[in-house]
Amino acid sequence: MTCVATAPHELEGNLIYCDHGLSPYWILTTLLTRGYDGHGKVEVDIGGETWTVSLTYQMGGVAPRPDDRVDGERLYELRIGAYGRGQRKANYLIQPRFEDMRHHETGEKISTPFDHIEESEGVNVRFGGSNLEPDDYTKLLPQFVQALASRANIGVNKRYLTTRVHEMSNITTYERYVRVNRRWSSKLVGRTGTIQRLMQLYAEEVGSEFELKVNNNDTLGYNTRAVLAKQDAQQLIPGHRHGKQIKHYHPKHVRTNDSGDSLYHPKLGVLLKKSLNGHSFAWSDRKQLRREIDETVLNVLYWGDVPIRPDPTTFISDDHFEVRETNHEVSLVSDPTPDMEASQEALLVTTLRDLTDSDMQVLESLVTDGGRQHPQELANNTGRGISTIYRALDRLNGIVRNHKATVSFISKKIAQEVSGIVERAELQIGNAADRVAKLLNIETRGAASSAWDKFCTKYAAKIVGQVDEADGQTLRIDTLLSKLRSTPEPLLSDVLHEALDAWHSDSRDVKDLRTFRLQWRNESGEWCYGRVNPNLH
Repeated sequence: MTCVATAPHELEGNLIYCDHGLSPYWILTTLLTRGYDGHGKVEVDIGGETWTVSLTYQMGGVAPRPDDRVDGERLYELRIGAYGRGQRKANYLIQPRFEDMRHHETGEKISTPFDHIEESEGVNVRFGGSNLEPDDYTKLLPQFVQALASRANIGVNKRYLTTRVHEMSNITTYERYVRVNRRWSSKLVGRTGTIQRLMQLYAEEVGSEFELKVNNNDTLGYNTRAVLAKQDAQQLIPGHRHGKQIKHYHPKHVRTNDSGDSLYHPKLGVLLKKSLNGHSFAWSDRKQLRREIDETVLNVLYWGDVPIRPDPTTFISDDHFEVRETNHEVSLVSDPTPDMEASQEALLVTTLRDLTDSDMQVLESLVTDGGRQHPQELANNTGRGISTIYRALDRLNGIVRNHKATVSFISKKIAQEVSGIVERAELQIGNAADRVAKLLNIETRGAASSAWDKFCTKYAAKIVGQVDEADGQTLRIDTLLSKLRSTPEPLLSDVLHEALDAWHSDSRDVKDLRTFRLQWRNESGEWCYGRVNPNLH
């Protein structure tokens, strides 16, 4: 499928150079002191782009070795800052590294990679910047050094800082983004948008560390950040390994009118960060990191029904993001929220099938008292003995949990559904499971193994809407389908006939399904609309 390309935003990490030992560090120190007397600045043209490059220093915490020819008790750390077109920038902190480094005051040993690798000394370059691809940082650094050296008329070996970085080099922060037309924001951060759906399903699941931070002060989605821990990210998209942050945000000063200013429209970005994972990322994995970021950005759009083709009516170019087709492989997966939602709904129906009076009282008490109670509080509020409460919790296991003597619903999704039922007094009317099934459009019979459930799993399908809605219900199919037998995608009419067979196998009236509205993705990934019956032929 043709997809829009993301653009780089933040990047930080450490580049370790060993091939020339500390020689690059010593010559740059000479360049700083003799060439620029502590501070230098030049302009240089690189590939048609003008860069302003500065050289400064800061005092480090490392003591010189006895044979180092330096004055003072601390080694310098050298700073190279470069600013190019727009907001393109790169900053480098060049630090000496060697075996058995010592703190300049305490004399205590400072841990360094050179205590554990074959090489005994080298240079660590802590880098950071924005709007540059990862490889740009390694390509630009030696060119900046040569520009500074040329202006100062001091020769610097052109091979310095050009060789392959050591395998211990890493990335600590990596963000990429697209700029989305503001009219699509509600699909992403609105009440039923992708990020809100993720929040409802993750927020209170056992083991989940999902976190949602919302700031709508100036406009919808001014700054919305969904934080997924590693285990949550791994559940979201198969094959993904890293915790991440999904970001929808505007600039600090939100534009109020669309007068050709690209900043009127928000960014959608995904950020990988060391603090979310407990470790940095190997520099050699940068291509895999980009793929994971790209796939998260594009799938979040995809699940929100936002077109992902490089269309200027959907995406807005800015100084650093260009609406163009990606040349990187990206995998799209079916929206996981319907599957997660369906699993929780089926669990709710199954659990409520045989409620006892005490079970209903526990649920009512949880709903009316904030959703979290100690078991003894439940006993007091329901007038039941503590042993009765624990038996009820055993029966309700799956929709409520008792963790560290706090009873709560397993997710906000379950809490909301039970709350709605309690408000309508439906727990006291007939069979609760039938009431829930009608509310959620689920059959109480045939758990996850019914013919219809198998069809929905196979084609990532679901029924959207309620029977009494003006437009009726919609059969939505997320799998790519085609009306032509000459394409590799499943044929739309064949899939719909399979849907009718599954519907009939579950003892449902196929006449109902034939009248449903239909929503499916064609072979290009675009949403198509119609009715079920006309598309059976």
